[in-house]
Amino acid sequence: MKVSLKYEGIVFSNFEAEDAIAVGVPDSVVQEALLQQAWSLVRTKRDRLIAETDYAIMPDYPINDDQRADVTAYRQALRDIPETFESPDKVEWPEKPEALTQ
Repeated sequence: MKVSLKYEGIVFSNFEAEDAIAVGVPDSVVQEALLQQAWSLVRTKRDRLIAETDYAIMPDYPINDDQRADVTAYRQALRDIPETFESPDKVEWPEKPEALTQ
């Protein structure tokens, strides 16, 4: 897997993880960089899913109060993902409320 990281003032950009280790970057540093990259991908997806629902929380969008509450809860569940899951590999994405699938 490709990794980008900075170690001892040197930037390793788009390196294979094994190559970074082979040139002296400690495995723990590479693993932390990979973990941070994985969380970054999770946050990017989360942000996109939240943005895709922005229209539904506008006060003039035609949904009832129960549907609006479902959308609000969905958006909150998305925002809480980084604090809810211990690993990006264990993230379980919340199901879109019915009001967003119609």
